[in-house]
Formats: sequence, C-alpha cells, structure tokens
Amino acid sequence: MPLCLEKKLTLSGDIQTYFCELLHLEKGFGILRYIIERAYNITGLKLAPGDETIALYCEDRPYTLYTWHRKTGDAAYYFNIADQVSLSHQEFRWRDLSVDILVDPQGNVHVLDEHELPPNLDDGLARSIQEAKSHILTKFDSIINEANAAVRHYHAHKT
Repeated sequence: MPLCLEKKLTLSGDIQTYFCELLHLEKGFGILRYIIERAYNITGLKLAPGDETIALYCEDRPYTLYTWHRKTGDAAYYFNIADQVSLSHQEFRWRDLSVDILVDPQGNVHVLDEHELPPNLDDGLARSIQEAKSHILTKFDSIINEANAAVRHYHAHKT
C-alpha cells in the first residue's frame, strides 16, 4: 500500500503528522490505515500496540472518524470534530476542532475534550462545533453503519 501523510492541525496552531497507508481515495472521500505503536487509555478504552486504526475522511463533513479495531476482537469509533479537510494521494490534511466523541465497544457515548476549546473562540466556529456535536450524537449509529459498509466495500473490491 502507498504511504500517505495525515496532517492534523490544532486550534493552537500545532501540526501533528502521521505516516499511514492509503487504502482508498476518490473525490472528497478517503480511507487511511494506521497500526497503533504505543498504548493509549481513552476514557477507560485501552488501545495497545498492534491495534488497527481505519480512518475515514470526507471533505464535506464536520468530522473525521477513526474506527479502532482491537486485537481483542471488538471495535470502537472515535469522531474528531473537524473542518478544512483536504485529501490528496500524498496528504490528508484537516483541522482538529478539539471536541471528540467516542463510542466504545459497549455502545456508550463519551463527549471528550470540550475543556480544550479556547475561551476566545470565534462565535461562528463555536456554533459550528456545537452543530457538529449535535449531529454526531443524533446520527452516530447510522454514520457508523455507513462507515463499516464503506470499509467492507473497499475490502471486497481491493483484490
């Protein structure tokens, strides 16, 4: 698989870069794969080295979605509220708007990192973040089903 950079820009101006495998790219939609290299604990959800991230990006949606497939056999879904998503074969670039939503393997929903929003956040951007959060909280089941179908479709047509 070809390598692709994921570049995540934060509200503070930092840029985080990850080397990923490009699984699929079409106009406005792409999928990357990343193997987790270190342990993480996200609100009690433990990710271990070797767990797999399949990440979905749409240029016209207010989020990116990481699907975490753990070696334990279950999956979790992590929505990054985002904007400025731009996709190419060399680079997937997006701005992380701090607020995240985790749907754990038991189906529990956790809203994370709202405390990271800067106090001087532009009113329009704050409204966009709240609208995206509301959209995800209302539609996460159908979004997850759509994401799983897209990944299955990609795997079925990969060979």
